[in-house]
Amino acid sequence: MSVEVIARLEQLVDRLLSERAELLRQNRALALERDRLVNDRSRVSNELGELLARLDRLEGRGA
Repeated sequence: MSVEVIARLEQLVDRLLSERAELLRQNRALALERDRLVNDRSRVSNELGELLARLDRLEGRGA
């Protein structure tokens, strides 16, 4: 292989490694955001369940 081809391959490898590192960073950020949203959904679901249970009890008392 010529020196020129090797240099181009090295540049390509460097670029691909940089892109991979950026994609991994983005993936970690998205995973953290996903986990936060799942936790929020769970919390809201639990709070809604508690509110519905309270409403059921109030309706039972008022009937």
